[in-house]
Amino acid sequence: MTEVEVILRLALYYIKNGLTTENVTVSIDGAHVKTGNMTHFDIFGFMDIVGLRKVDAEPERWQGEYSLDGYESHIIVSSTSGIGDVNIHYVDGSIIYAECKKGKNDKRGQEYPLMREAIGQLMTGCDFVDGVVPMVAVPYTDKSNELASRWSELTQIKNLGIRFALIKDAGEIVFY
Repeated sequence: MTEVEVILRLALYYIKNGLTTENVTVSIDGAHVKTGNMTHFDIFGFMDIVGLRKVDAEPERWQGEYSLDGYESHIIVSSTSGIGDVNIHYVDGSIIYAECKKGKNDKRGQEYPLMREAIGQLMTGCDFVDGVVPMVAVPYTDKSNELASRWSELTQIKNLGIRFALIKDAGEIVFY
């Protein structure tokens, strides 16, 4: 699962489950979508598959505003660095600030370094003020599940309030 898919599936989960009543902002690194003439992720194809429709005045740009039929909240896609991958205004008033990473179904075990990188990005990019919920979002694998389960019990992770979201292929999410 690519980082772009992790980002968009996390945003969709909160919208589809009524966990936000506001627009969700996501920031996608343009290099994850396309470099030069090489497309790395068919973002328009993915948006179509999950039911997102472009609703702004620039249909040829992948950045912009997307709606999901039957839901008030939209997804605002940008490629702005330094703002976190996903920002969600949760219904309880808190703000989820998520750093997302990709994952592959192979034997190399990328979960450990990628999840640690996301924690590091939260530590250096997220302002841990009241009402902000820092979150690491990665694809669900047995290893990411084991790490999130173990790390979520560490005192330092608990004290900082870092949560883990493990994204499954069909959009289901396991939270720690």
